[in-house]
Amino acid sequence: MTDFHTTSNNITESRIIGLPTPEPRVLMHRRTFCYEVYERTDGLWDIDAQMLDHKNRDINVGGEARVLGQPLHNMVVRLTLNSFMTIVAVHVTTLNAPYMTQCPSITDAYQKLVGLSVFKGFRKAVNELFSGTDGCTHITELANTLPTVAIQGIGTELAQRMRAQNTEVGEIGGAKPFQLDQCHALSSSGEIAREFYPKWYVAK
Repeated sequence: MTDFHTTSNNITESRIIGLPTPEPRVLMHRRTFCYEVYERTDGLWDIDAQMLDHKNRDINVGGEARVLGQPLHNMVVRLTLNSFMTIVAVHVTTLNAPYMTQCPSITDAYQKLVGLSVFKGFRKAVNELFSGTDGCTHITELANTLPTVAIQGIGTELAQRMRAQNTEVGEIGGAKPFQLDQCHALSSSGEIAREFYPKWYVAK
């Protein structure tokens, strides 16, 4: 599998916009996440995700030299979902890790994600299934961020299609729209619900 982010001989500082100007400093570590969402021709959806860790210097980890530019961690996940946001297939690969003899051996455990809904108790289930020695800290962290990616990449697209069909936005099979009560702005008792989801609006 090709990296989403290609590596180079160093990592350079690129200050995040919106934060105040910092004191003089040296970049030591960068962790990046990348997510891509695809609609498949068979009616399913893929979410491809990657987590990368880089150090800004040569290091020795697990008894091996890790030269500048080589990832310390590189984990990739693909979830395949149906339009009800249920996971139907999982692929997990550890491309780089501190202990390549042991770390990749846990990846098959993540087949337990199959059958879970990313909208209903997903994070709770992930943390119960893969806590401690039952999982990889970094793959679990990557998996835990996927529900919001699914909402943005799949849910909003389905909502647009339902709106075009004069269906309540985000409503599937008469159920409450999946995005309501998932964040402060989309509270069932808030102004957005009152304006855009009147069927499901609940006055305080």
